Amino acid sequence: MGEEEYIVPSGPLKGKKIEMASTAGVHMFEEIAREFMLQIFGLEPGAYLITDESSLRDFVVADDMKLADIHRKIEGVFSLDVSDLKSGKLLEIFVRIHERQSGGE
Repeated sequence: MGEEEYIVPSGPLKGKKIEMASTAGVHMFEEIAREFMLQIFGLEPGAYLITDESSLRDFVVADDMKLADIHRKIEGVFSLDVSDLKSGKLLEIFVRIHERQSGGE
């Protein structure tokens, strides 16, 4: 069993395997992720867990923010419109931020 896997020892899900989504992509943009989570959600490193599958929707409940509010905040902080990303995946947003910072857009 790998580090990303866990077998539930008891309860209604006893014996079921839980597998953690990859974090390889997020780790490539660790500095951007750290800045993004602090600037957009006010979360310090260690106060959240994000994977390559994490999306804005996972954090909509933070401070009662709605998705449209988060999009506006991202645009204000990073000068980047991400409202066209249907998945809202953080990794896709981090790639766009990286491209903008690298002069790719």
